Order: sequence, then C-alpha cells, then structure tokens
Amino acid sequence: MHGNLLARLSPAELEQRLAGWGYRPSHAERLLRAYYRQGGELELADQGLPSGLAQRLSGPHVEPVATRAVTQRSSDGTAKLLLRLGDGRTVESVLIPDHRGERAAGCLSSQVGCAMGCDFCATAKGGWERDLAPEEIVAQFLALRREAALAGRRLQTVVFMGMGEPMLNLEAVIEAIRRMADNRCGGLGWRQVTVSTVGIVPGIDALAA
Repeated sequence: MHGNLLARLSPAELEQRLAGWGYRPSHAERLLRAYYRQGGELELADQGLPSGLAQRLSGPHVEPVATRAVTQRSSDGTAKLLLRLGDGRTVESVLIPDHRGERAAGCLSSQVGCAMGCDFCATAKGGWERDLAPEEIVAQFLALRREAALAGRRLQTVVFMGMGEPMLNLEAVIEAIRRMADNRCGGLGWRQVTVSTVGIVPGIDALAA
C-alpha cells in the first residue's frame, strides 16, 4: 500500500497521531523506517502491526503528496522524474548513476519554479510559483529511491540542485533533510546531503547555525 500519511509526518507527529488513535507510539519508528526503506511503499502485514492501522494511514481520505507524471530514462542510466503535486503543479527530480554500478545520486527540487533568474537555467524562464512543503521534497526522495531500486542501484547521496533556490525555502528544506537523513526515517545519513545555493548569504548563515 501507499502510506500517504507517512510522508507528511515527522516521527514525533506520527507518535502523537498513533496515540490519538489508541495505538502504541512505539510503532512509529518501525513504520517510518520500513516506509522510507521501501521508497514510499508499505505492507503493514509484514510489520506485524494491527490491520486496522492500514486504513488509518492510507484510506481514501488521505490524498497522495505527489504522483509520477512522466519518467524519462537515458541510455547512461540517468532518469528524470516529473512529479505532479496535489495542486496540479509539477516538479522535477533526477537520478544520476554513479561510476560504481551499485550507487546513484539524486537531485531534488525545493520550489516550483525559481525567482533567481539565472540565464543558464531553464527553470528561471517560468519564474517562481511557490515553495515546496517538506513532504513534497520527501516525496521526491522516495520516488528516486524506488527508481534506483528498479535499476539495481542504491540511492547514496542527494543534492538540492533542482528547481528553486533552497535557501529561500530553508525551513522546509531542513525539515525534509531531517526526515531523509535521520535513522528513524530515511536513514540516508547527514553527510550524504548537499544543499546548493546561488549565494543567499542569510540562508547560508541560517543553515550553518
């Protein structure tokens, strides 16, 4: 099943949600680790958890964060994913194969469009539309992890060099990094994430802090 709700929640938020439903909060870490490990797919039966929990997490009332609209794959193994968000807007993510056959890197977007106006960038032509929420960034990570697994690779690193300027959406970017890197969720590792910028100095200072 698609645990659509899990992409939206931090570990603490999921613990609170489970407690409110009458389930043990200690289930949260196991659920999130399995969900992220499987690239946004989750079979609750395999986790030894109550069956009623499945309906809570993925019922028809829970809209998906993003759906894959288009996938373009090149002969060298690079894959560009176009994801459609809940409001109909789209955002791009890219899987880039490593020279080591079992690894790959991911390129993530932080905004829909971009306001920076860099001449070399196609995204700038459309201008800025809106910031991405943490779960919309996480959805890109999960889609790339699934794409890497299909290619027999492991998503080893991610870099924020897709659509948008990360430093202008830093709060959401940092929250998404927490969920991707933390061992309670994505388990990617903190040093496996790179945040690129065109030079937004207040954002650089904030990130360093």
